[in-house]
This record gives sequence, C-alpha cells and structure tokens, in this order.
Amino acid sequence: MLKKMKDTALSKGLKAAINYKVKEYGEMIRLNLDSKSKTIELELMLEGEKEPLHVKVNRYELREEGGRYYLIAEDIVTSRAWINTVAAQYLHGQKFEIPAEYAKLLKVVV
Repeated sequence: MLKKMKDTALSKGLKAAINYKVKEYGEMIRLNLDSKSKTIELELMLEGEKEPLHVKVNRYELREEGGRYYLIAEDIVTSRAWINTVAAQYLHGQKFEIPAEYAKLLKVVV
C-alpha cells in the first residue's frame, strides 16, 4: 500500500513538473512509474507531430536536498533516434524538482 501511495504521489508530481516543462511543445498523455524497478514510461504528444513520443527512463533516483525533492533521470530511451542523442547530452543526470504539494506526500511515504 505504501508503494502505491509513493508511486501515485511521485507520478502526480512528475506529471505536473513535466507538463510545466513541455507546455510550449505539447503535453504528456500517459505516465507509468514503478518505484520498485526505478523505471518511468511516458508518452508525449508534441505540437505538429502525428505520433506520440514514447519515452522510457530505465533508471531514476529520488533525492531530497534542503527540504526539496528531485528526480534524477538516467538511461533515457525514446522512440526517436535524434531525441535519444539530445536526452543523453542534456537530460542525463539532470535534476527535476517535484512540486511542493506532491513533495509533501512523498515525505509521508518515503
């Protein structure tokens, strides 16, 4: 039950954070997070595209720093080769802050 609560809180926070980051380019249409295997799968519908972009994070880390929670994504694979290159260069190891309202839930279940 705690795993499900943690996954739900982290999923909602991550969805909000990602949608905020990509709002100029499109929107997230699906997110599946598994805290046990430390994987994330998501689909983004990007402006001007006919097919969604499939993204899989094969490994992530959740970190708390100064009362804030961050998700650090590693080993990112997408359905588009050129985006794999961009992800490896610019997203690997980057910290994505989990919004405060969801971080509060994480503090309860982590």
